Amino acid sequence: MTPDDLDDEVLLYIVGQTDKRLFEAGVDIRHRQMEVIREVMQEFGYISFVTSGQGKPPILDRVERAFASIYRKQDIAIGGHIGVFMFRDVFARISVPHVYGRASIDPFQFVELTDVQKRILGTEPDQVAIFVDQFVDVSDIQYGTSEIKKPYSDMQLVGRFLGLARLHLHSASAVLTGGYDYRGAAQAALLATELGLKAGLGAFGMTEPEIKSEFSHYTDRMVSYLSGRWPTFDGERVARTVKRQPQYVSNRYSAEQPTRREVGDLVMGAQYIVAEIVRQVSNRDFRSCFTPVPVRAYPK
Repeated sequence: MTPDDLDDEVLLYIVGQTDKRLFEAGVDIRHRQMEVIREVMQEFGYISFVTSGQGKPPILDRVERAFASIYRKQDIAIGGHIGVFMFRDVFARISVPHVYGRASIDPFQFVELTDVQKRILGTEPDQVAIFVDQFVDVSDIQYGTSEIKKPYSDMQLVGRFLGLARLHLHSASAVLTGGYDYRGAAQAALLATELGLKAGLGAFGMTEPEIKSEFSHYTDRMVSYLSGRWPTFDGERVARTVKRQPQYVSNRYSAEQPTRREVGDLVMGAQYIVAEIVRQVSNRDFRSCFTPVPVRAYPK
């Protein structure tokens, strides 16, 4: 009997047992989806093989389908950064695509709005402009945090704080778009804002103890320090955005929390602030890829 003659249930058992063995060996799910397929194919006698297109073995398609059937899509997705766009008072997830080389991208393909919502959005130019701004910011965070340029790439504080800011933005977006209590996103957004600005302070040589001693949680002071130090840093817009945010410490202990729409603005504002810092320390500026280049509309 050849591998092609195997019953689907038998093949699923083989794939499942291989996956279990690799799991027990400590192999992460992101690596198992490749390793399981490779080991099963080797067991079937395929030491090297074509993985796509002409010449791809039919059994490979079946092995891939068998592995995919064990898990949900989100379990094995190799995702990038996610963000959020508030359409009226509904939160829609933005998922940044992985792009290699040059490609044409339609931002509306990467936001989780219904077809009807997209049609309505398309009739409201001011809302389209806000969405484009958010897509640009989320994209710049996705790529820019991994492409920090010199001399900032040699500054440990810059990469660490931006990585943490991205992490907390990811959490805030997941809360808003996952159907959870929207108020749970407020602290994550405030923390992301603070970390993003502190990464900016680190870019000018400040140490972590110095930042803590001089600025504590006062983000308005951080913006004042950074304004004017980078020619392309939009300090005035960042300052206005920070001014609208509740204080990080007082919000943490307050029974009064922002409203649904206020939280949406808070998270999108935090996305903007972190992206604005990322643009200063990397070569990323997704807005420049548009023709014509759109004028920023949000935050106002």
